[in-house]
Amino acid sequence: MSYNLGAGLIDRVRKTFQYLLVSCVVGSCVIWGVCMIFPESIIGIFTGNAALREYSVTPLRTYLCLLCIYGVQVACQYSFVALDQAKTAIFLTIWRKIILLIPLIFILPKLVSNPTIGVFLAEPIADFVAVCTTGTLFYRYYRKTLAVKAKCL
Repeated sequence: MSYNLGAGLIDRVRKTFQYLLVSCVVGSCVIWGVCMIFPESIIGIFTGNAALREYSVTPLRTYLCLLCIYGVQVACQYSFVALDQAKTAIFLTIWRKIILLIPLIFILPKLVSNPTIGVFLAEPIADFVAVCTTGTLFYRYYRKTLAVKAKCL
């Protein structure tokens, strides 16, 4: 992507991003599907304790419930790096894991009946907000900057 941007091959930048986006979304959907359909098998990798495996199904599904959209975050964030927008990518990482996730981990247990599930809910909520933010920022960058670069060539 970086090479194509530097070479002024904007159509190849767009095509590369489309491949990356599809690959990341399909990959995250596959992992999400496996975790949702076979949670006991995934948990079994980490413990042989049957009671713990049974208990862990709901937290695993809660924690990963929006993993299917995470591919958008990955594709856009990595593209920001490739397109010489590393500061934006760093901000988005801090936004997701520090500004959103950490406060949610402390707030949500006080708002739901099961505090443990509240902690696990923090991840999908942070992911949702981060994906919306990252997708919007990348779309604006993509539309404005790449369109301007294409016109200049």
